[in-house]
Amino acid sequence: MEVRCMGCGGILQNEDPEKPFYTPKAIDENAGLYCQRCYKMRHYGEVIGTSLDREDYLDMLGAIDDNALIVLLVDLFDVDGSLVPAYKSLDKGDNLLILANKSDILPRQVNPAKIKHRLNALLHEEGYRPIGLELISALSKRGVERALKAIDTHAKGRDVYLVGATNVGKSTLVNGMIDAEASPITTFYAPGTTQSFIEIPFEDKRLFDTPGLFNRNHYYNLLDADSLKAVQPRKPIRPRSYKLEPNHTLFLGALARIDFLSGLPTSFIIHAGEGLTIHRTKMLKADELYAEKAAETLTPPFDSSHVHDMQAHQFPVKREEKCDIVFPGLAFVSLKGSGVLRVYTPKGVTPYQREALL
Repeated sequence: MEVRCMGCGGILQNEDPEKPFYTPKAIDENAGLYCQRCYKMRHYGEVIGTSLDREDYLDMLGAIDDNALIVLLVDLFDVDGSLVPAYKSLDKGDNLLILANKSDILPRQVNPAKIKHRLNALLHEEGYRPIGLELISALSKRGVERALKAIDTHAKGRDVYLVGATNVGKSTLVNGMIDAEASPITTFYAPGTTQSFIEIPFEDKRLFDTPGLFNRNHYYNLLDADSLKAVQPRKPIRPRSYKLEPNHTLFLGALARIDFLSGLPTSFIIHAGEGLTIHRTKMLKADELYAEKAAETLTPPFDSSHVHDMQAHQFPVKREEKCDIVFPGLAFVSLKGSGVLRVYTPKGVTPYQREALL
């Protein structure tokens, strides 16, 4: 008898506490059980890493029916980080619907039509050919009804698979589509809470929620739970603007640093969650400030044991092109200037430059 965890969807077992989906309770299909991992996250806020490795995940993706409708959820705050290369193989040209989540955290003055246009262009640049694109907020349920209609229209009786990178909000979206009391799905600030396909009856078809896949080039792989919670925007972002002259530095908490090496005075507009502190200083003082104030004035992280070694990257910028410097999963910084930037990030995270999203 296979009984699945009500949180992550894994097949429960009570033989080995060291293996995935363990529960100390007797397994009863009518009991409504959680595995020990989900239980601790729901009741104690204890962060426990996912046990589904990348190869297992790719095997799961390979088992998806080629005829199914694929609903790819992307994070508007972290579009590029949402487009994990493995998902491109699921796009067959007539079966991919994109839902762009977290529209409620974009600055209020942003035009949704402009965002859809820019997002469509970015998706095509990455090789995706969606048959539809909807802006939604799974948390506030904005646009969810419209998304449901789009899914029903495009599915045409086919099974539906909801896929997306870690922490884009898949389980939150599903909770908005079903009765949470009857079938709750684990949602938590820690990434990786869904570990197996979760089948959910949907109209005349089946909808499957799937696990999230870690993007290797991402801050989520490095941050502790308190830092994860702090950097995730929970309300509309208020862009923060700083005018820098050459030889000045901006710190994004203790998680990133931007040195303005040369160029004309330029405005740096930072799009980030309110929990990320921003600090401007002269470049000559930057090393000393970081050594003394990381995890104190410069937060997150909030514990010096979570401060990482940094590596440098260099970017040229051109005045005629407004661009973003993207710190995957943390922030993006918009500017239109000319000169050279030196950017520091923790080892394992590589920032990149793109055409401005907003």
